[in-house]
Amino acid sequence: MEETLTYPPMSRANGLTADEFDEIVRLHQAKIYRVLWCEVRDEEAAATLTQECLLKAYRGRQEFRGESSVQTWLIRIAINLARDYQRNRRQGFWRRLLGVSEEEAALATEYADDGRPSAERTLLAREELTQTLLAVRTLSPQQQTAFRLRYIEELALEEIATAMGLELGTVKSHLSRAVSALRQQRNTR
Repeated sequence: MEETLTYPPMSRANGLTADEFDEIVRLHQAKIYRVLWCEVRDEEAAATLTQECLLKAYRGRQEFRGESSVQTWLIRIAINLARDYQRNRRQGFWRRLLGVSEEEAALATEYADDGRPSAERTLLAREELTQTLLAVRTLSPQQQTAFRLRYIEELALEEIATAMGLELGTVKSHLSRAVSALRQQRNTR
């Protein structure tokens, strides 16, 4: 269960203090890492981008006006960094396709609180997660991001729209198409 902060009003003009920011890092660093890992599928890159995200947010903390939640603000920074990272990778001469290994799938499931299932149920859940993550990779980049933020990070639609810089209706459309495509893929297995 995610903790909530009780700091001074977030709509103030002077941004966040360093102490408030330390608390934000403590509460949101793991979620930012998960968002970035889902976007880039590389543990080292996700860790580096998480630090870049937090550094960028720290440097810009005085400009935070509270027009969105702190979580949405951080996720938007993270998504933009992931897009820049991916764009830079595509521009390189050597392009490699990233796959989801069993180890990476295990890392993703480690964050899920499933009430200590049996070994058989854990194995089935990992297999299903691996299949779902592979299927998500077939979606458009916008659909992938919207799907992950909604169903893995459990963000509200409005937060997703803000984080992705899209209209609410566009986010709903991306999610609807993503879910339809994934259901269709599942039915053909």
